[in-house]
Amino acid sequence: MRTVTCNNLHLLIISSLLVISSAYSASSDLDVLLKLKSSMIAPNGSGLKDWTPSSSPSAHCSFSGVSCDQDSRVVSLNVSFQRLFGTISPEIGLLNKLVNLTVSNVHLTGRLPSEMGNLRSLKVLNISGNVFDGDFPGEIVLGMAELETLDAFNNNFAGPLPVEIARLKNLKHLSLGGNYFTGEILESYSEIQSLEYLGLDGNQLKGKVPAILSKLKSLKKIYIGYYNSFYGEIPHEFGTLSKLEVLDMASCNISGEIPTSLSQLKHLHSLFLQLNSLTGHIPPELSGLISLTALDLSNNELTGEIPETFSALTNITLIHLFMNNLYGQIPAFFGDFPNLYILQLWQNNFTGALPKNLGRNGKLKILDVTWNHLTGTIPRDLCKGGRLQMLILMYNFFSGPIPEELGECKSLVKIRAMKNFLNGTIPAGIFNLPLMNMIELNDNNLSGELPGNMSGEALGQLKLDNNNISGQIPPGIGNLSSLTVLFLQKNRLDGEIPETIFNLKLISTINITGNNISGKIPSSFSSCSSLTSVDFSRNSLSGKIPKGVSQLSDLSLLNLSRNQLTGSIPSEISYMTSLVTLDLSYNDFIGMVPFGGQFLAFNESSFAGNPQLCLPRNAPCLSLENTAEHSGQCRRPSFGISKLVITVVALVTSLI
Repeated sequence: MRTVTCNNLHLLIISSLLVISSAYSASSDLDVLLKLKSSMIAPNGSGLKDWTPSSSPSAHCSFSGVSCDQDSRVVSLNVSFQRLFGTISPEIGLLNKLVNLTVSNVHLTGRLPSEMGNLRSLKVLNISGNVFDGDFPGEIVLGMAELETLDAFNNNFAGPLPVEIARLKNLKHLSLGGNYFTGEILESYSEIQSLEYLGLDGNQLKGKVPAILSKLKSLKKIYIGYYNSFYGEIPHEFGTLSKLEVLDMASCNISGEIPTSLSQLKHLHSLFLQLNSLTGHIPPELSGLISLTALDLSNNELTGEIPETFSALTNITLIHLFMNNLYGQIPAFFGDFPNLYILQLWQNNFTGALPKNLGRNGKLKILDVTWNHLTGTIPRDLCKGGRLQMLILMYNFFSGPIPEELGECKSLVKIRAMKNFLNGTIPAGIFNLPLMNMIELNDNNLSGELPGNMSGEALGQLKLDNNNISGQIPPGIGNLSSLTVLFLQKNRLDGEIPETIFNLKLISTINITGNNISGKIPSSFSSCSSLTSVDFSRNSLSGKIPKGVSQLSDLSLLNLSRNQLTGSIPSEISYMTSLVTLDLSYNDFIGMVPFGGQFLAFNESSFAGNPQLCLPRNAPCLSLENTAEHSGQCRRPSFGISKLVITVVALVTSLI
């Protein structure tokens, strides 16, 4: 009996100690969290408002971002996307039951405390999107045997890559990109056989890409480009990474040819090799990438034609081949790809026509073929699915009309087709599309009249210059409330300038030079305070410069040359201190050119070709005298031609 009683007492004591210990630990976790809050929130920061003191031993388990186990010990701390601006205090090491520590995108600064090495139960350590600096303290991970995720992306860590990470045998996700790490990629990282994600992009790493990384047979995603500067080629051994889904080696100075071994990567869906110095042809063998959805080989030195074998890439959604030396025709099978939505081939040497069935899949969003030698017409079905956003065709040899279907493409944001040979009338609907913010159709052979109705509220730039457009400038342009740039120069427009244009609140640049616009400059011109550049030259405008022109305080260029404007030059222009260029030449202005103020910035050429206009130093001014004579007012004595002759004769007679 005595033995039983002693055993019971022993158990009771142990249980009591466990309860006390648990209560103490829970209470400690509460205190630790409050101390962490104090350090993580700087004077200019805010957040964690519900982290407040409490007498309840489990109150902290209800704090935002905090999860506890059954003993009220903190096992997960997830504080993300707040503006804290503080630091992590050493007390973090007391939360020794933590399995998940995520403090991401909260603007924390300083160094990581060595006490983090006590977090031996951690499986997830995510400190991405902060401003931690200095060398990454690799020793803190030595005791984290269970760690599966280490994410330090987008901080200010510097120095060499931490060698200690190679000992983390359970690590699956390693992201050290977006920092300032230097040196080479450590070959010892190839020993982390569990690794599925390797992100070292956006650092300052150098050397050769280690072929031994091909030992990482579990690897699914590898990002080692951007700001790194390696030398040599893509290791052909990477073709043995059979589980690889993403290979991103963009902008890291690699050279040589694309290894054909990459065609063995049957699970690869994204291949990003842009912004390098790759040469040679695009390997036809890459058609073996049956899972490929995104291919970016842009900004290299590739040559040759697009392989015909690429017709097998039926899962492709994005093709970027721009800024290379590719030539030949754009394959017709591009139009057959069922999921293609981005096609960018600009700045190459492609010839021939665009595939007629391009866009028929109903998914095309972006098409850019600028700076090639393409001919033929614009395919009619580019916006068949109503998803086309950007159509960029400039600097080619396209001909024929703009398809009427584009005028019904409500998803369209930009159309840039300048410097081609397009003809016919612009589809009226283009000016009414709700999302359209840029129309650049200048330098073509477009004709016909502009529609009277325009309602595209998002349209910011309208460039139709250097065409054969006729008729009047429609007052409906005044409905384009977001318009900032209007280029209508070098067309065959006539009629008057509609007053509605100057009611636009954002318009900054207007150019209608080289038309046959007549009538007066509307008085509303002077109240359009957003204007910075105006060119009405080479038209048939008449009347005077509107009063109040000095209200255009941001105007830097005003060209009214080669019109039929009359009257005197307003002296108020002298107060327009932003005006850098003024051209009033070849009109019918009269009187004296005002002197002083901003007029000191203009030379005589600004006023040339006005027979009755006088510069300040050229006196007497005949136009002023004639004006006074016709008005019956007194004028100062002057010598006309006849008086000069009489005087000369009298002088000669006296000498005789």
